[in-house]
Amino acid sequence: MEKFRKHIKACFQRIEEKLGKESCSKWDTHDFKALSESIQEETGTLLSVSTLKRLSGKVNYASHPNKTTLNALANYIGFKDWGAFSNYCDGKFVKEEKKSSANLPMKSLIVFLLLGIALFSSVFLAARKKDITYNPDDFAFNGKSVTMGLPNSVVFRYDASAAEEKAKIEIQQDWDESKRVPVNKNDSVSTSIYYRPGYFKSKLVVDETIVKEKGILIPTPDWVGVIETDSVPIYLDREDYRSEKSLSIKASSLKKYGVDPRASRTPVGFYQIRDFGELYTTDFEMTASIRNDFKSGKSQCQTAQLVIVHEDGPISIMLTDKGCISDIMLYAFDKTIDGKKTDLSGFGVDFTDFVEVKCISKDGKLDIVMDKQPIFSFKVPDIPKKIVGLSIHFEGAGTVQHVAFKNNRGIMYSTNF
Repeated sequence: MEKFRKHIKACFQRIEEKLGKESCSKWDTHDFKALSESIQEETGTLLSVSTLKRLSGKVNYASHPNKTTLNALANYIGFKDWGAFSNYCDGKFVKEEKKSSANLPMKSLIVFLLLGIALFSSVFLAARKKDITYNPDDFAFNGKSVTMGLPNSVVFRYDASAAEEKAKIEIQQDWDESKRVPVNKNDSVSTSIYYRPGYFKSKLVVDETIVKEKGILIPTPDWVGVIETDSVPIYLDREDYRSEKSLSIKASSLKKYGVDPRASRTPVGFYQIRDFGELYTTDFEMTASIRNDFKSGKSQCQTAQLVIVHEDGPISIMLTDKGCISDIMLYAFDKTIDGKKTDLSGFGVDFTDFVEVKCISKDGKLDIVMDKQPIFSFKVPDIPKKIVGLSIHFEGAGTVQHVAFKNNRGIMYSTNF
């Protein structure tokens, strides 16, 4: 894996040189979009902006990319495929001896001739495939969730009849390319199951080209409490987190589900995904009063995270003990702030009492305010995106006392515990 990271880094250095640009660590979404279009124009393969960000190291991602993606990057910088580029990076150069056909027997000449014809045919077919471009208007793609509860299934309806006869057609659930499901070109319906609520950009993919996208809202009927896992979350019974005055997950309640936060790190959370009405990223104020209630065993750093969900991604804010700020990160509007490279001491808090967090978006700026003190700001894009939910997460246990959203028209949502 370490060797692979070095090769990827070397690849992007060559891309920077080719484009005459500064380090891709300083690029914004527009730069990655331009790179995506350039790669598609030269190689015939469309790589998404999110894929390029993850590979370049702009966004953290642990999974290994697929062969098609790596080959496209290698082609773009002048190599036959990723294997050839990897060999180049490792200094493996093979010198082939030139042989005269005059000294070869007739049988060998025939074999070489046939191989040459086969190679020409494969190159011709590959070049022809690269020339194929799909018009999104020739495809149809839609989807709708079937319930308000969890888990939730989505029925996708699609028309991919415009694709080539042997084209590979897939439906991708969200940003994760590993969650692609092959579908038949001549079918029109496919279903997928979602275990977490949220807003997901599902995609219709034809031969690695995203031809259509559809925003899928997986709502909750009310606040939902869960124990987070790597795959399917554990849904908590309502009586285990809901009271008249708050939402609260206690360490003692987790024993019922066979979980002991003292023995292992246990992330828990609350989700409220819904239509809040005319509430957008360019004009809103979110207030939340929260407290992490657990500090024991492996959870020595009391950590909490608030995630405001909108149609173009999340706004993620993390709070922690003052001594643990190096381990936290912020994310908003395609910008990641790493606590190891940035002074985020303002997000170090004392959880012996409730902490009031505010996010105020106004006049192109998002201010994060902690206990009435402004501590950080993000620039807000001009194009408004609809806010569709909020999730609040704790390590071990935690309590939410109050949540409210408002804009310049007034209060759009307020908890009523």
